[in-house]
Amino acid sequence: MKVFNITAQVYETRDIHKQTILLNREVYGVSEEGAKSRFEHYHLPPHYTLVKIYSVEEISQEVV
Repeated sequence: MKVFNITAQVYETRDIHKQTILLNREVYGVSEEGAKSRFEHYHLPPHYTLVKIYSVEEISQEVV
């Protein structure tokens, strides 16, 4: 598996003003697309809505 740094714009779902924040997370995956999918399904904080993923950057070649 590889490690990817994902930067995304999110907002708290209950926020009526929808003020956004940038969120960075390290996500394990075999590919960039796999890491994006894992981020959306498992690494997005509860009660937050994803606006846009800005970048997916590989930060490691192999994790043992």
